[in-house]
Amino acid sequence: MLNILIFSITFVTKSIIMKKALYIFTLIIATTLLACGDTESETALTEVETISLKGLEKLSLIEYGYDLSIMIPRADLNGAAEVSLTERGTLEIVIGLDYGLEIMFGDGDIELLKTDLKEGLVFNSEIVKEEKNALVYTQDIPDSGVKTQNHFMYRAEVGGNIYEVRDISEKVYGAGMIEKMLESAKTIEAAKAVKVAV
Repeated sequence: MLNILIFSITFVTKSIIMKKALYIFTLIIATTLLACGDTESETALTEVETISLKGLEKLSLIEYGYDLSIMIPRADLNGAAEVSLTERGTLEIVIGLDYGLEIMFGDGDIELLKTDLKEGLVFNSEIVKEEKNALVYTQDIPDSGVKTQNHFMYRAEVGGNIYEVRDISEKVYGAGMIEKMLESAKTIEAAKAVKVAV
């Protein structure tokens, strides 16, 4: 009986010592990590843009006069898309404040856009990424205090027609969201006709 009592006391004492040792070890590691923190990397972490879009779903644009479909962020995760034809003849797809595309018939002339950006008198423009059918660029007005604007244009050719897909220029989007919208624009394809059983 005495042996069991001694064993129990020893076991409890060791458990307490181990818990205290684990606590002290964790405290030492946490303190060391905090003390070794690099202010530059901490600043970089706070400046990283967060993108909250999740999942995609197909949106048919037939009812808006475009024989197209496009993959857009899922409504159940990001909110319902507002789709409308503008007075300019463009089709706008807007989801909340962070996502806005416009689709229009056009030439999709990437070279002409590059020339316009280079020769622009108001904005300083910089090409961020260039692909065969896409251009991502920034624009700002020097010494104006106006935030740098991120934009893109994508040239989609579907069924012999050329479409220009862009961000909505009147709105402000982060660079990460521009990339997400460009990914979405690249999914444009001819809308599949739905067969109805007779």
